[in-house]
Amino acid sequence: MATKTIYSTAYRRLVAKLREIREAVGISQSDLAATLGWPQQRLSAVEVGARRLDIIEFLHLTSALGLAPEEAVQLAATVAGASIKSRQTKKKD
Repeated sequence: MATKTIYSTAYRRLVAKLREIREAVGISQSDLAATLGWPQQRLSAVEVGARRLDIIEFLHLTSALGLAPEEAVQLAATVAGASIKSRQTKKKD
């Protein structure tokens, strides 16, 4: 059975990067959640990996962080690509 993506290394890296971006631009969880119309607890759950973002939520979140949709998709692809390369290296060993 396939592992759910919320538990994957790539997803954990992605939400860690989103948190890093949020902190770098100086936005608190509360302020970002208010901008998105979310309870702060939802954003906290996303950042700790307890709640999975769907694609629409991901695009709203990244837009609120100042990323264009293309940049957001590139971020996700880069994170996923690093995870895929890591798995391929492990399989060769």
